[in-house]
Amino acid sequence: MDYFTLQEVVVRSGLSEHTLRYYERIGLLEQVERDHSSGHRRYTAEDLQVIEVMACLRATGMSIDNMRRFIELARQGQAAELAELFEAHRQQLEIELARKQEHLRYLGMKVEFWKAASAGDDVKMREIRAASDALAIHLMK
Repeated sequence: MDYFTLQEVVVRSGLSEHTLRYYERIGLLEQVERDHSSGHRRYTAEDLQVIEVMACLRATGMSIDNMRRFIELARQGQAAELAELFEAHRQQLEIELARKQEHLRYLGMKVEFWKAASAGDDVKMREIRAASDALAIHLMK
């Protein structure tokens, strides 16, 4: 059987040593085998697969609690519940993405405002200010 060192797993997953140890400590990862002579962690290909999934879930902003729920449901083979978990997270990301798009629109308006100011275009500045003020009110809710 092939084993991977902690450093190899760090490189492949993008997770830090600290994060990998933390995930093991809180039960997101099962106890990793240790080398008998050195005591160093030795990860299996299966361990690496789970770690890569955890890294992807982390990258999506999934909470530790939902990652734990994922592990629990996956171990139980609860496909319908897993689909619900991922659908809820997907919907949350869509809401966050829509919000970020509004932020980008606001910043784009500010860029245009200051370009108009630089060009001395008072009419365009007033138009942009009215639109950006309305969007700002919406963003602050």
